[in-house]
Amino acid sequence: MSSAVDAEIAEFRAIQESMGKLRSDQQVLMQQHTENEMVKEELDRLNSDSCVYKKVGPVLMKHDLDEAKQTVSKRLEFISNELEKVSDKISAKERLAESSARKIQEMQKAMQAAAAEAVQQIKANS
Repeated sequence: MSSAVDAEIAEFRAIQESMGKLRSDQQVLMQQHTENEMVKEELDRLNSDSCVYKKVGPVLMKHDLDEAKQTVSKRLEFISNELEKVSDKISAKERLAESSARKIQEMQKAMQAAAAEAVQQIKANS
């Protein structure tokens, strides 16, 4: 019984580590989303005749404003989709962790009950 509890605890810890990585990924995506929102706001403030440059390697190349806006919008859409996926994965892992925690508690209660019963039997036999 003890080895089953140890195995379940190891699984619970693995779930928690996985959730930690997912939360880290979520933070990175949120940061990227915020940065791209700021870029979008800046591009929206420009006039249609404004000049935008894009860094390609060590060179700055002229870039069409509408194309830049479209690129940023698509990037925001992609990041939002990835954020949603990561949030769904986190929710699934949280449910798995809760289930595992309940299972561990039940196993520990069963072990305590068995130990208490063994003590009672020893007292009765004495």
